[in-house]
Amino acid sequence: MMALPERAMQPIMRAVFVICSFMKPSIYKLLSALTLSLSALPCMVSPASAMTMLRSNDTLILFGKIEASDLQRFHRNLSGGPVKHVVLTESPGGDMGAAYGISHLITQRKINTAVRGSCYSACAIIFMAGIERQMLAGKDLARTSLGFHGPHNKETLEISVEAIPKLKEWLLNATQGKFPEELLDRALFIKQANDMMFFYYPGANASKGNIRFCNAGSLENPRKCNNIEGHDILSVGILTTPELLQVESLEPPTSDSQNR
Repeated sequence: MMALPERAMQPIMRAVFVICSFMKPSIYKLLSALTLSLSALPCMVSPASAMTMLRSNDTLILFGKIEASDLQRFHRNLSGGPVKHVVLTESPGGDMGAAYGISHLITQRKINTAVRGSCYSACAIIFMAGIERQMLAGKDLARTSLGFHGPHNKETLEISVEAIPKLKEWLLNATQGKFPEELLDRALFIKQANDMMFFYYPGANASKGNIRFCNAGSLENPRKCNNIEGHDILSVGILTTPELLQVESLEPPTSDSQNR
């Protein structure tokens, strides 16, 4: 496989760092020492167009774009034994059908969800299926965000108005009615496919506020985004607790801790 230019590889390596930081230190050190080529990254075990899924003990880490085939792959990952946490990281969203299917499995098996970095659109739907929903503690907290918007056709970018009621009902049920309908309507009844409402951990990002709505293209020009006051990610029921999830709690117990 031909190596990619260093500039093109930088976001891939950042993704590998994020994913592998959840793994055992010895594995992480091994991956950090690998050369910058896709063929040398065993962490990236799934096809480039599918979501990367990594299983570590009772934690399942999901990274990347969601494709239709990911529902079956997620189901296969669950066959490896009970999963306590699903951690979502750096996902722009993707296939809504797969997202709803994965969400159903998470709810059915009473799995908790957590997020680190960006989790938008269909990824946020998966996150909302968690019994307990938390953000991960760490230096990435300031940029960790969940993004919600109306469903749309990925090819034409046309808003799928007929699919909005299902998503609205799903979010109202997931938040036990805490998500104010006027705020939810603003997030879902969008004019352009890339319009999105972003939620941050309260106080973690002073420049972006707790909630902001950005029109298509305004992410590159944050001054065109509008901060929304009076609500936060906790009050609308997206997070179930203000307590941040510590990465250390996801690691398998050591032999020393088991012998105590």
